Amino acid sequence: MNYLTKRSLLFSLPVLLITGQVSNAAESDAKWSAKQLSEKELLAAARQIDIRVKKIYDKKNAEQPADASDSVFLRRSFLLAVGRIPTVEEARVYLESDDPNKRVLLVRYLMNSKGYQSHMSNWLVDMLRVQENFQRRYSAAPYMDWVRQAVADNMPFDVLTRELLSAEGMLWENGAVGYYIRDKGMPLDNLSNTMRLFLGTRMECAQCHDDPFNDWKRMDFFRLAAFTNGQGEINRHVYNPIWDKVRKENERGTPLYNLYDFIGNNIYYSTLSGPGKGRIKLPNDYQYNDGDPGEMIAAKTPKDHSFAKGLKMSDRKDAEDGRQNFAEWVTNSQNDRYVTTITNRMWKRIVGTGLYEPVDEYIEPREHTSPELTRYLTDLMQDLDYDLRAFQQILMLTRVYAFASSEHELMPGEKPIFDGRKIDRMSAEQYWDSLVTLVAGNPDKLPTRGKSQYVKYGKAKLDMQTLQSEIIAIKDPKEFKKYADKLFDRVQSGETIGPKAKSMEKMDKMEKDMSMEMMSNTNNGGALKGIARASELRSPAPNGHVLQMFGQSDRLLLDSAIKEANTTQVLSMMNGAVEKLVVANRDAHIYELSEGSVKDRIRALFYGILSRAPSESEMQLMETEVEERERKGYRNIVSALVNSREFIFVP
Repeated sequence: MNYLTKRSLLFSLPVLLITGQVSNAAESDAKWSAKQLSEKELLAAARQIDIRVKKIYDKKNAEQPADASDSVFLRRSFLLAVGRIPTVEEARVYLESDDPNKRVLLVRYLMNSKGYQSHMSNWLVDMLRVQENFQRRYSAAPYMDWVRQAVADNMPFDVLTRELLSAEGMLWENGAVGYYIRDKGMPLDNLSNTMRLFLGTRMECAQCHDDPFNDWKRMDFFRLAAFTNGQGEINRHVYNPIWDKVRKENERGTPLYNLYDFIGNNIYYSTLSGPGKGRIKLPNDYQYNDGDPGEMIAAKTPKDHSFAKGLKMSDRKDAEDGRQNFAEWVTNSQNDRYVTTITNRMWKRIVGTGLYEPVDEYIEPREHTSPELTRYLTDLMQDLDYDLRAFQQILMLTRVYAFASSEHELMPGEKPIFDGRKIDRMSAEQYWDSLVTLVAGNPDKLPTRGKSQYVKYGKAKLDMQTLQSEIIAIKDPKEFKKYADKLFDRVQSGETIGPKAKSMEKMDKMEKDMSMEMMSNTNNGGALKGIARASELRSPAPNGHVLQMFGQSDRLLLDSAIKEANTTQVLSMMNGAVEKLVVANRDAHIYELSEGSVKDRIRALFYGILSRAPSESEMQLMETEVEERERKGYRNIVSALVNSREFIFVP
């Protein structure tokens, strides 16, 4: 097929992009669609934001920056909305369109795509520090699935927060309990992370002493900890005496020992009992006059006008709704810290500079560059019922988002005026997903991890939801022993425990293809053995994977991803995984789409890698390279572009 014929076919893509028709990727969020805004309303909200940004410039008697070029807007929007660069086809359709409304249509296309779900899942998984396994041993799959489904359903952020903070029950029935199981044995650390993540409040110091840099007292911290105090495992007392006996009578590693160990670690461990006592004992080393070591104190929220109305529980008896009360207080509509923190996180994610920085250290709106802008944004977030997708879509329709990139770095104490996104390195996930795009085209058509309630145990396959429900329902140790011994016989015979549903059939199929291997990475082949988006791979990626080398968060601490360059990255780009994956891969999508004349092929490479056409001087240079080295010249062009600063940075 010659280039002109292919080019004419490519212009059928406006059905997807320029006409604004989108996939049905967003259909699953119907349960949260109470307040769907028309495009006219979205644009009107965007204009209100721009009016307030302009006031900042008018007050300073300064001119607003120029708008970004179409190529910069295209690349920026893809990387921020769906976490990857556009394909050759997508870039060509957009850049060669003369539709004056194409930026609006592009934003609509991106925000309603599966790519948005993938990229937003990466963000939320990172914020919640979700790992593939709890304690690096026990399956956290239901928690991961719950988080991913919440994004797919476009669950309002306040609903998501309440579901997590008030969660209780069995992991395989309610994945949200993974939020507390993730930090099992470290409830005080969990509280610190909760306050920082959702309320932009750093209280880590107050775990041990009064914070010398803030107003938080150690008493404040423990009164908050009282709300979630009393976490345990459901009916663990039924299992423990039988497990003690099995350990004494069987050597570690024997089949019976392994099964009981599996039950303890994957059935009982992954449960959460105790709805929050609402009271807690002060630690034995408590050192202040407002309490005594070991004293029982009641849950109470801090006194600060930026929080919601104060809440206090009884110190005389254990409550049954501590976590529920805490969740409702955090997300209360009067809790300015909550709405301001998530608003600022989304603003920084799209506009590039926070209303204040760092985003997890709350500053009162009256101290922001424009209190009026902040108030409009927080009111908008609440009016949208915490619909993060709609909020981000509005921001992407603003002119402040479309400003040309800025090199201005804020000085200490300087307030931002939002003069354009600062050029920043891609995150590890953006970089990997962009490489995958070069190799496979639109990565949303690639295999996904899916979800299943089944796990393999030897030759058997276990329906974990059924198994957990049945075991946890047992109240007598003797009955548990009978059940477990019978289960042992069934497992040894290789039975499927539970109904063999479609999810089980899908799992059987996955074992036969490459998608399972690309997630396991057990043979040093890593993701080179199979290609999929970062959201579909292990979380976090194993050592040696491109994601790990380029700074993916280890999910141990909040905001722990790294964007700084290092020698390992350079070696990977020049002569390692990146070279093998893209440059030396003759079957890569980027090569398949570069056909026709030399100029046409070079232009396609620039579209697919840098999201723009080459300049006249670049075209001449590349033509010379192809003339001198023929086929190898194209490979050299790909290598030069992929390893360029322009490729790895978000404009």
